Amino acid sequence: MNNNGHPISSNGTLDSALLINNHDKVDLDPEQRALLASDVSWLEYRAEFRRQMIKDGFLKHRWRSIFEADMIFTLIGHKWLEGEILTVKQVATYFESFTSDVTITRHIDDMVAAGTLVRTPDSKDRRRLLLIPTQRLFEIGRIFLKARQEIARKHGFVYDPSRSGAR
Repeated sequence: MNNNGHPISSNGTLDSALLINNHDKVDLDPEQRALLASDVSWLEYRAEFRRQMIKDGFLKHRWRSIFEADMIFTLIGHKWLEGEILTVKQVATYFESFTSDVTITRHIDDMVAAGTLVRTPDSKDRRRLLLIPTQRLFEIGRIFLKARQEIARKHGFVYDPSRSGAR
């Protein structure tokens, strides 16, 4: 350790590692710290979501990325609540920069098998398949959104309806 209490490497140079008691000296403003905490709460939520999805058998293949699965759940549920029914192609478009259409289709296959989605032909164009959420999707959504709210509150984030425009 040098005179300031910083660790020194074996060759005598100042190590870049920070001591835990210097956490208040990191140059992040309160909003940046809040965003970092928000990211951590999201990671905690997603880790718990993955554990529960595997435990309850909603993911047929454990090795598939939960990121795509939970984002597909979120996307389809949110769009449906907003009055829009998505097709497989539309969902795949959201993820095209980091996964393939085949991977998205496999996740959707798992969700259909788990009873959270139904594929149905579009009455206007029978070549298109619409993805209709089931009540089970929203039952799962309620459980995990509640968990996400609790984790967010643990990190100091509280929903404020007056700031969101909610009535």
